[in-house]
Amino acid sequence: MNSAMRNGLPVEHAPRAGKICSGARNTFKFVVNGSHNELPDDAGIGIAKSRLPLASAGIGKVDKRWHDEDIVTLNPRHAFVNGYSFKCHSPTNLSKPLSWNPPDQLIAHLITCLDAAPGTGHDLRILGAFLPLIPRHLGSGQTALGHAVELLLGAWTNSRRGLPSDMWLDLRTYNRALGSLKAALDDVNMEQLTSTLATLCVLQKTEILYDFGRGSNQENHAAGLIAVINRGGPAQPMTEMALHVTFESIFHMLQEDIRQGRESDFHTPEWMMALKETIDASDVGLVLKHLYHLWVEVTAWPGLARLVRLLRRNPSDTMIADELHWRATSLAELLQHQDETILASLAESGAITKVENTTRPDLFPKCYKFEDFPTAKLFSTHALFSIITCRFLQEADRVLAHKDPFVEKQAKRFSKRTWMAYPWLRSQSPLAVDFTACLVFSYESGDNKEREFCAAGLRAMDSSRHPPPIGEWVEATIMANAKAYSGRLPFIRTQNPKVEYDGFSR
Repeated sequence: MNSAMRNGLPVEHAPRAGKICSGARNTFKFVVNGSHNELPDDAGIGIAKSRLPLASAGIGKVDKRWHDEDIVTLNPRHAFVNGYSFKCHSPTNLSKPLSWNPPDQLIAHLITCLDAAPGTGHDLRILGAFLPLIPRHLGSGQTALGHAVELLLGAWTNSRRGLPSDMWLDLRTYNRALGSLKAALDDVNMEQLTSTLATLCVLQKTEILYDFGRGSNQENHAAGLIAVINRGGPAQPMTEMALHVTFESIFHMLQEDIRQGRESDFHTPEWMMALKETIDASDVGLVLKHLYHLWVEVTAWPGLARLVRLLRRNPSDTMIADELHWRATSLAELLQHQDETILASLAESGAITKVENTTRPDLFPKCYKFEDFPTAKLFSTHALFSIITCRFLQEADRVLAHKDPFVEKQAKRFSKRTWMAYPWLRSQSPLAVDFTACLVFSYESGDNKEREFCAAGLRAMDSSRHPPPIGEWVEATIMANAKAYSGRLPFIRTQNPKVEYDGFSR
């Protein structure tokens, strides 16, 4: 699914108990493996060419850890001495003659790149609707965001130029971006917080896309995003930029909640109402509004996974099973309603169509075609949570001695939708990384041929990553991740790709 799913493979271990609220608690360590992007001998920076330590970026505290990694110690909570609200900076007035200082050059470069590869796997707009809004925030005071955007555009350009994947991410720019992020998180200036959210989101996406080995930082970025958003509180207004960043990052924030065994702070009446009102009042397009509303509802995901964990520890606790069944049924009914209304309407309008499957007609003669990437993302996200909700219902039914064959039929139905969407979505690789989760959760419903197809698709999605992910997408790792992120298997850390898992046969 992402680096958190394989760099920290979930295996059997005693789960956490008790309800824990979201938010950052520990010091954050941003890891940099300084072993590539070697400098020429005449680089003249006074350090060994094979290593660019974080100290060279002016970062205060650098410690050595195992594997000789450089680690920046970072605690975003230190920035939140006072309360704050999301505020928007005045947009850069691009109608005036540009002075061509560095921010102006970066703005022009970003705008050019945004329009450079529409409709392809290199289309930067796939990263989210927040990206075209960044030029408004790239003023002279937005050092952290500027460095993050510079890093993203450099990696994006290097990947398009066909450079070796170990040269995509420039380590000096990366170190500088992390140093600027630390300074931004330590800054109590309320005017900077929307840009700090965007900085966290850009860095997280850049690491996962262009240097998989650095994707382990995503847990730290997710915790930082939770802390920044949560500090603002549901009563404070949220800018359009903050709205987009929140929902572009919410998948990773909810994953972090699941790993920590806690409910999401955003699954409360106050937060859900505030988010829905912000979505409805925004100028966001209709498809994105539907997607964002869906994400508000599935903030229930971590809490449901937590109930499954508790049920696995106490398999005779019918009270927990009743609560799980009630909450999962409520979510399943909402998803079914969206399927019969929103998705049906998109299909009727031609935004979602079925076309001939020219790649694997032996598995299914038709496959899906989408009008644009937001439509595909809405479709695949809906399928993902429809499958996960079926697994929650099955866990409750197992304890309550219910047997409803319709639940597995639903899981199979939405798994097939996922497989039929793959031929279109694979053309958006490597940017369509969110689709990886759909493939992971669809695997469980497949027969042998469908599972082989699913595993091959997962490997293809990872084929461009550097360095190669730890382990491989085989049945053990796929099922371990599907079970862990639905509460059926707790997490521990391991770097051993040969760990065996029990109980995964169908």
